[in-house]
Amino acid sequence: MRSGQLEPMTTNRLLDTPSGNAVVVALDHGLSLGAPEGFENPRETMDKVLRGKPDAVLVGPHFARHYQERLQEADVDVILTADVVTFSTSPGRDHGEDLWTPAFDAEFLQELDPVGVKTVLVFGRDDNETFRRNIEYISQLAEQLRDTGIPLVVEPVMWGERIPDQLETDTDYVADAMRMGWEFGADILKAPYTGSVESFEPLVENSPVPVMILGGPATGTTRAMLESVEGAMDAGARGLMIGRTIWKSEDPARTVSALMEIVHEGASVEEVWDEREPAAVTGGRET
Repeated sequence: MRSGQLEPMTTNRLLDTPSGNAVVVALDHGLSLGAPEGFENPRETMDKVLRGKPDAVLVGPHFARHYQERLQEADVDVILTADVVTFSTSPGRDHGEDLWTPAFDAEFLQELDPVGVKTVLVFGRDDNETFRRNIEYISQLAEQLRDTGIPLVVEPVMWGERIPDQLETDTDYVADAMRMGWEFGADILKAPYTGSVESFEPLVENSPVPVMILGGPATGTTRAMLESVEGAMDAGARGLMIGRTIWKSEDPARTVSALMEIVHEGASVEEVWDEREPAAVTGGRET
């Protein structure tokens, strides 16, 4: 079992597992993408994921409200997305626009009793005012959640037009973004994996808050995603919050089960994944 860092009391509910780590499946894509391919039927996709018994799911608050009974039945923890980031005013389309806004009141989010609240921190924007509002929202939300027992998860990403796509996982950029994320108030970071244990380990060690990884661009095979998770765990990460690469895989329950062994038992990809591998997963940005 990989050892983890000590964390503030507010993170205990999310990471209160025998290993101190967590597998979180992101199912909040409807907030920005509408009904994307593979997620047209929310109940069906959710059930496929839940059969793998993840520790938690990341969803929008009204998704959690509508499917509260099913989520309780599955005995799965819930993390709520507090903001909306989308890429067009046309429903479900990506026209390269940067449309971000705070969306849900902190009091409403607390009423749903989540084990965490998540918001993005987008770097590289052309619109300085939107970036300023993003920082202000994170700092305010951090104060509103202080002493509630609900950790604030900040997802620092390089999605703006000023940062080329190839630098989204650049070690220097990610290091700076992670530092700013917890300096603004994050209790947990949902960070891009930089591609190797050697480059990611110092970033995790330098963070006073637990680090989990996001999925990165939604391309490549399920096995490649599992290998990234194995590398991140070897570097000291506390788990993952990944969406499309899981629920668009050929067998989401099998994918979740493999992740659970890697994250909680320190298993290798070779031990949990045979050659019966699904086709590449493609399409859009990953959260």
